[in-house]
Amino acid sequence: MSNPQKTLPEGAQLYEMNIPVRWGDMDALGHVNNIMYFRFFETVRLEWYEKLGYAPLGEGDEGLVIVDNHAEYIQPVVYPANLLVRMGGHSPGRSSFISTYTITVGDKLTTRGSAKIVWVNNREMKSRPLPGVITQLLESQQS
Repeated sequence: MSNPQKTLPEGAQLYEMNIPVRWGDMDALGHVNNIMYFRFFETVRLEWYEKLGYAPLGEGDEGLVIVDNHAEYIQPVVYPANLLVRMGGHSPGRSSFISTYTITVGDKLTTRGSAKIVWVNNREMKSRPLPGVITQLLESQQS
């Protein structure tokens, strides 16, 4: 049996959700296409963001942008599967932090990822300080 700690993303645990794999998520080689993993990360990130009470991206005065994105493919995923996508976060700065992700199928870790998130003023498209609630979440839940 795998170690549950290894299936958690680095940093403060922020959010998790189940996402079913769709047939169309697969590529010609018969496994989930690499780009889909970034969509899975995006899906959990946006649901976390909106659950915090922020307006959908682009509709409010502030929001987030991704300036760097990574994925490590540990084990291929094939249809049908139900993914558990978890999001963590660490290293808050003035206007940014690192978000981290894990994707598991059952107790098997399939994917790790990370993204640098920068908080922005949507009208000016310039960085702005992280909201206090985000900084508190990142600092208070460190594992």
